[in-house]
Amino acid sequence: MTEPMRISPHFTVDDYSPLAFSTEEEWQKAIKIFEDRIRGRFLRVIEFIECYKYSGFAVLALDCLLIETLQQFREGVPETPNKKSKEYFVRFLTETSFGKFFNGNLANMFYEQIRCGILHQAEIKGSSRVRIRPQVPLVSLTDDEKGLIINRGLFHRQLIKEFKDYVSRLQKNNPPDEKLRRNFKRKMDYICHVSKDK
Repeated sequence: MTEPMRISPHFTVDDYSPLAFSTEEEWQKAIKIFEDRIRGRFLRVIEFIECYKYSGFAVLALDCLLIETLQQFREGVPETPNKKSKEYFVRFLTETSFGKFFNGNLANMFYEQIRCGILHQAEIKGSSRVRIRPQVPLVSLTDDEKGLIINRGLFHRQLIKEFKDYVSRLQKNNPPDEKLRRNFKRKMDYICHVSKDK
């Protein structure tokens, strides 16, 4: 007998598929599965490696992966549409709590020099740099103003804060955010191979 697909450390697709989303209890279980997935597969992994002196690129690579998937949840899409990756990434950095640090120009620069550099070439592009020193702000321009200096510790902590806030908004049920939940369900259905008309 084939083992059911594991979608997080503690849950399989068989834990999610039967949910009819007709009760608040079922919604809360689905959110718990999602939280276990993100924490267990990504955030706890980062906890293990982030204290290593040269883990900055690896931490930021995982952070960038999470940003894109969290934006897919926010938008309610199975995957980022073709040629929309930059748009999704910039929206996340400017429309969430990251908007306190990023405007459109800085978000575009982050996408092109940090996200694309790390994920496609395993390096930072242009004059951008990654730092961890406590006196370095979350994001600032380089001296030539053509790149960014990213404090990867502060950046990661802000992403954890945004993730927790997203989970809290999903959990809120009095009243629930119907659009947020509907989009969340669409993405989870896709991950778990549940038919869209469920």
